Amino acid sequence: MEKAKLQEYFLNQLRTSKTPVTVFTTNGFQIRGIITSFDSYTVALQSENKQNILYKSAISTIAPLKPVTLS
Repeated sequence: MEKAKLQEYFLNQLRTSKTPVTVFTTNGFQIRGIITSFDSYTVALQSENKQNILYKSAISTIAPLKPVTLS
C-alpha cells in the first residue's frame, strides 16, 4: 500500500468506526476525540462538544484507543 493510501485508509477506518483517538501534536499537546473528516492537509476532530481542525503537518501521532484493522 502506498503511503498516501495507507494514511487515507487508516483515517477513514477511524472516521467510519468512530473510534476514539488521542492526537499528539508536534508541540506536545494531546487532544482526545473522534475524527469526523479529513483531507490532504487537515484532520477534523470532535472533542468535548468542540470541533478542532488540525493541520496534518502539526500532528506527530494519532493513537486509536482500540486496534484498527488495516487489511
